Amino acid sequence: MSVAAGTRDSFERLRTVFAYGVLCYDVYTVVGDQALLIYEQALRDRFMEWCAGTVTFRCAQAPDISFAVTSYDEVKKHADRMMRRRAKLVVAANAIEFNGMLHGLRRWARTAGLLRGRRARTVEDALAKLRNYVAHPSGHHVGTPVDAARTVRDLAELINQLWGQATPGGRLYPAPLDRQIAVLSWSGSGRARMEPAGALSVPDGTEEQEDDEYQHIVVRAIPFIPDSRWNDDHWAEFDTRYETTRFPTDYLWGPGTREAARAWLEHKQPQGDSIDFTDRVFLIQEHKRLLPPMRPAVAAGLPAEERSGVWHAVRADFPDDAFAHVRGSRDSGAGGHIRRAGDCPACSAEVLGAGSYDEALRATAAALGPIQPIQLPSVRLPLSIFWPDRP
Repeated sequence: MSVAAGTRDSFERLRTVFAYGVLCYDVYTVVGDQALLIYEQALRDRFMEWCAGTVTFRCAQAPDISFAVTSYDEVKKHADRMMRRRAKLVVAANAIEFNGMLHGLRRWARTAGLLRGRRARTVEDALAKLRNYVAHPSGHHVGTPVDAARTVRDLAELINQLWGQATPGGRLYPAPLDRQIAVLSWSGSGRARMEPAGALSVPDGTEEQEDDEYQHIVVRAIPFIPDSRWNDDHWAEFDTRYETTRFPTDYLWGPGTREAARAWLEHKQPQGDSIDFTDRVFLIQEHKRLLPPMRPAVAAGLPAEERSGVWHAVRADFPDDAFAHVRGSRDSGAGGHIRRAGDCPACSAEVLGAGSYDEALRATAAALGPIQPIQLPSVRLPLSIFWPDRP
């Protein structure tokens, strides 16, 4: 889908003017400020494409009202009038408050599924505040080349995402990452390694003696990515029950010997895939202590005796984000984390529901659809850096 001409032209002008900052330092401040104003322009242009000339509002106990619109000024006029009647904008199966201004446009873009990612939402909040400061200044300010470049880059990512294109290696709306078939191995002495499935070969005598000490499992995982900000040894925390790795890692086989792993791979020939790691849903059990996050399918497959306690259904980009939110929400004085359903104002998490096991699963199913329970063997690597209290 092509970006609206007005948004594209405004962005290209920013890129052109940015180069002149080497001649006049104040240009960097002008570019950074203008980028924040184009933030709203991009949302307006995308809204006009989305509505296709018609906006519909829903009033309480009254038929929906539709208006034909040819410009965003007309949209804003109707939104003002309908707000006074407490009518809401119809977005697919939802009805949202919409004032036609930046706040309403952001809510519309999220509801329409054009923007994604829980961490990106917090950056969007910051960009909106900065935009309001630029539009209604209370004093003089000076930006740096780094500030301007970051704002322009964030704007580029937002424009790409609004028009359906994720950004490879992006900070806000990253493109899906490729997962490969890999073998995780560990020894009783605490050593662990990750290697691609293709690296399994007939070992020589020395390696054969070493491998007698190792256990091996086959997973689908995101490996080391050259020149990526995501690189770390997150795989070393792998656990079939809990989501303790940064990115989704799927258990496929094991544990067993290297020879058995090689035979399984040759027989099954599993393939890698590509996965979007944003906006995942986690279930967190609070029973005597707070346990690490689980995938909904794994939680749905738990036996009845392991379902006690309070359960939290949380949407977040990473499992540690979900865990940190629930831990913070247990303390009423811990920075304003919420326990009720909705976006948390204190972190990058969304609460879907909390209560009993069944209540949390119902809240999860309402967000994801039917959940197919799975039961996996209990396997985890012995290294525990970030999750030392796993049961």
